[in-house]
Amino acid sequence: MHTSDELSVSIGKQSKAFTIIAIVVLICSLIGILTRPLSFFAFFWPANGALLALFIRFPKLNNAGGWLGAFSAYMAADLLTGNHLELTFFLTLANLLNVAASLFFIHYFRINYRNYNKGFTFLYLFSGFAFTGCLASAAFAVFTIPHVPNTFMSADRLWVDFGMWWTGELVNEILVIPLILAMPTWAKVKFVLNERRHKQYPLRHIFPLIAVFACVLMTYLFSGPGALLYPLAALIWAALTYRLFSVALINFAVLLATYHSLNQFYLSESSDAYLSTSISVRIGLCMLSLAPLILCIISQNRHELYKQVLYLANHDSLTHAMTRRYFFQRSELLMQNDLPQPFSIIMMDIDHFKKINDQYGHYIGDLVLQHFAQTIQHNLRRDDLFARIGGEEFVIFMQNIDMSEAQGIAERIRTITENTPISIHGKDPLYITVSIGITHHNMSEQQTLQSLINHADQALYQAKELGRNQVANYS
Repeated sequence: MHTSDELSVSIGKQSKAFTIIAIVVLICSLIGILTRPLSFFAFFWPANGALLALFIRFPKLNNAGGWLGAFSAYMAADLLTGNHLELTFFLTLANLLNVAASLFFIHYFRINYRNYNKGFTFLYLFSGFAFTGCLASAAFAVFTIPHVPNTFMSADRLWVDFGMWWTGELVNEILVIPLILAMPTWAKVKFVLNERRHKQYPLRHIFPLIAVFACVLMTYLFSGPGALLYPLAALIWAALTYRLFSVALINFAVLLATYHSLNQFYLSESSDAYLSTSISVRIGLCMLSLAPLILCIISQNRHELYKQVLYLANHDSLTHAMTRRYFFQRSELLMQNDLPQPFSIIMMDIDHFKKINDQYGHYIGDLVLQHFAQTIQHNLRRDDLFARIGGEEFVIFMQNIDMSEAQGIAERIRTITENTPISIHGKDPLYITVSIGITHHNMSEQQTLQSLINHADQALYQAKELGRNQVANYS
């Protein structure tokens, strides 16, 4: 029975991979077939890049069902559009060889696609595709397809056909693969959409996009060899402004438009001009597309590193609460607001914390601090400021709040802390309590932040005097 269930699951996985890959490859192949500017090589052939990117990003699709789906789709696309069976078979083998050789390179050198946006991983990935999969596919094609009936390739122009096939694969993969690898998950899309509701982007944020559009338009208005460099500055601007997926999307549109513009220019001269210049144009397009992608990755990594360093400088590493310095800085800015609002300051101290450290050890003491900090953070509003200002002492700054609401939040924190046990491996659950002091300020008179914290501290001392596990107000 167990073997039967496993077989059923395996067949389900293979069928799913077959269906997904077959649909994607069929659509991409038909797009490629419809973009053939001459009688043989497609202007844009996204199928190989899409198949490779799907196998890299979703390894579960890389099984027998997935490969069979790809083979079936390649064959079906060509046969449905009038190609001959034997020629279609060898073209399909050449396409599959590209993907297989590239995957072998990735596995042999243990390149993790998930690090495509770290350091030079993306450059290593593209180099592997260029000098394994694309080369292998081109070599196989020029040594087999010229000898197949009804072929469009000739043994007399071996090097030209080799160059056209190889560079065509390079362009297609640099266009498609970054787009699929950088594509955000649905959960990430929902998060970004939700965040953008709370953000306002300045008008200048769209300036790089406008510049890109203008440069692409120029490639059609002033077509020629120099058009290859028109979008470079705008793409660099975009790479320093937008996230990687947005840059990959812009890159895709710009390169496709530039490629189309240059193809039209050389085809209007003559087909000989097209063949003699197309190889260099395609290599130039690959170099053009690599620049913004790598620059965006470097810029994004530096930005993330800066954010991490800034966060570590401003937050306590154990509890992730603000540091004392950062709390004072943020709170004083809020107090200087042009439209002053009433606020409350809440001081909290874990009861008998030294006894917990002495009885259970500092490791358990750290767990208690983390647990308590999480309890507070789960009960704060979006804009409240929360900091650790001492060993077991914490403070909250709550703006635009009345006294009764602040009192209610403090009492809720006290109650949850008292009634929520802390699990300790191999020992009985640990219960803790907290003493809390509150001061409220309605901006009727100017006071310093430090004096208000002193008032909250006096209220905290009063709560301890009353027997701890209390909430006291400063008066």
